[in-house]
Amino acid sequence: MQRLVFLGVMLLCLLPAGASAMMLNVEADRMERAGSRIEAYGNVEVTGEDLRVRADYIVYDTETEDLWATGGCILEEGPARVTATSLAYNARRKDLHLESGSFTSLESTISLTGLSITRTGEEYLQARSVRFTPCLGSQPDWSLQVEDLEIPLGGYGTGRDVRFMVREYPLIRIPYLLFPARLYRHTGVLLPEFGHGTDSGYRFGLPLYFAPDRSFDATFTPTWLSDRGVLARAEVRYCVDERHSGIVYGESLRDEKGGDPGESGVVETIPDSRWFLKAQQAGPDVNWDINLASTADYLRDIGTFVNEDPLQGAPDLEDLNLPGDSRQESLVSRAQWTGQRFGISYAVSGRFTQDLTRTDNGLTVQELPALTARLRQREIPYTPLVASAEIGTSRVVSRDWIEAMKDSARLDVAWPVSVYPYFTLKPHVAEYYRDTRFMDDAGEFEKDSYAEHWQERGISLTSALYGPRFHRGWYHQIVPGLSLDYRSRYGGNDEDGDADDDYPVILAADEIGKFSGIQASLANYLRDASGMSLADVSVRGIYSRGEHGWEEIRAEANIRPAPWLKASHRNVWERCEGGGYATSGHESRVAILGGQGHEAWVGGDYLRPGTEMLSAGVRVRLTRAVDLGARIRYDYQKREYTTQVQRIGYTSQCWAIHFERTSEAADEFTRRKTTWSLMVKLLGMGDIFEPAGSGQGEGAP
Repeated sequence: MQRLVFLGVMLLCLLPAGASAMMLNVEADRMERAGSRIEAYGNVEVTGEDLRVRADYIVYDTETEDLWATGGCILEEGPARVTATSLAYNARRKDLHLESGSFTSLESTISLTGLSITRTGEEYLQARSVRFTPCLGSQPDWSLQVEDLEIPLGGYGTGRDVRFMVREYPLIRIPYLLFPARLYRHTGVLLPEFGHGTDSGYRFGLPLYFAPDRSFDATFTPTWLSDRGVLARAEVRYCVDERHSGIVYGESLRDEKGGDPGESGVVETIPDSRWFLKAQQAGPDVNWDINLASTADYLRDIGTFVNEDPLQGAPDLEDLNLPGDSRQESLVSRAQWTGQRFGISYAVSGRFTQDLTRTDNGLTVQELPALTARLRQREIPYTPLVASAEIGTSRVVSRDWIEAMKDSARLDVAWPVSVYPYFTLKPHVAEYYRDTRFMDDAGEFEKDSYAEHWQERGISLTSALYGPRFHRGWYHQIVPGLSLDYRSRYGGNDEDGDADDDYPVILAADEIGKFSGIQASLANYLRDASGMSLADVSVRGIYSRGEHGWEEIRAEANIRPAPWLKASHRNVWERCEGGGYATSGHESRVAILGGQGHEAWVGGDYLRPGTEMLSAGVRVRLTRAVDLGARIRYDYQKREYTTQVQRIGYTSQCWAIHFERTSEAADEFTRRKTTWSLMVKLLGMGDIFEPAGSGQGEGAP
């Protein structure tokens, strides 16, 4: 075999245009040269930086950098792949023309196969009698058969005489098509979505995508539900800076059916016009999570479509309280702004809870707003003491019950004494003040204002003991803890049922109890060389001097001996009236995890006196594209399955389909309900597919 190597340094010396020439290596069975023209015959291969061309016959002009090839042509240029019976290529301008072949760009995820394809530079494609598809593979799941096609990469493509093909079968024929040919996000019409559900009927949605700049995009999806009407859906995503980004999702439905009334639910006739709003922003200083529905029965009927996209993978099968779950009893909205200066952190926050078990939120207490300032623990100069403090105020309100201002202040002072590495002894004292001033209490409370001053005193002893390292660097760690605590109103008021025990309990934080006793704990850990816990067992108990016994004992065990197995158990014992102890609650979990996304788990929950539940689930990835999932929840008290979900999904490089059955037992709010749904969506022409859990979707920034 003859071999000629043209070095870039030689071209720079001999050719006027050598400054932009590409250094190429030519190998063939036989080669001939006449001036700047090289002809190569048999098993020809031309290689250069990000370039490889193979063919039976190649002509290469070293001066113009033009290359002509015939017979089994294969060209690989960076992310582009070309096969053809003949092709012409310019290594300097990147111009390309091929006959009877295919052009595939992995960067822009497009594939063209047809009679004639021309690329001008790296920006413009023209083709005649070709099949265009975003599906990479020898047999695309769907494609467009186009007579004349023009694609300015990164702009908008146009096609004349277009037929939509599924495999080899034509379904739709249109005379003209305009679509985004994306290298980056571009405004355009995404491919439609199809589906059917027993609660909404046949479904057809056409997403309209807008990308005005790199930090903002929006998708509007008018969706026709045959049994319900037109569902308007919109999603807006934005990025303020590298630390703050967010999403706003909304949907609105004018329901022709009028909804499914509950057995003894919130309302017997659901309003025709309904809406749902979700807004989230993540950031270190400004963040919020807003969840609002127009009516309490919105989620109990057809639910929300915000998390139903099959392209995001199967839902977390262990999480039975997903947004849109018909058994969800409330929607919580939060917002917070935080800052820090001179070692003091401050926050302005708000909390709004929408009770989904009522027609209104008249008795639902909201915090709008709450202001808090905290002094982080710091040393008091010239003393061994450390101190921390917090002060806050909040406005609590409900529409037909109360309106009040709540203030609080707390100061903690401690004297930590460490005998390294054996133990730390920490005496501490805390002063806590709180008050509630009513502007309106609807006659619920005797007084217009309440104020309390609490004091806490105590001493704690903590330690950590380490055993010698053994197998693979594993070691045993023991962490004992002991504290003596006393908490009462100022002046020594520690008797339950005192006349002053009438402070209004409005929020969960208002439930402060008097206590005098001991808290003891003991934890054992088996850790590997990196410090990760392979197994742990812990026990914690609370001894009350007033009750002369242990009020509560908690035990917990966790084990993860292998990456594919984890198990946990928690148990709580409480003292009964007769003096003995009984289990008041426990929960157990066992999960088996597979490396390819397989997962199986089972768990049980018990809470005396009214909850005894078994939950289980499985998710199996049969192939890279097919996955199965199921989950159940069984109520031992009612002796029935309260929730059953079965799901099968298929996701390929260019389309996705999933089928799901959901069955929910009747409760005080809803009748027994079983729904079936089938969802199909095509990918490409503006879509970006990301694996489940990536947090990105269509046209992601």
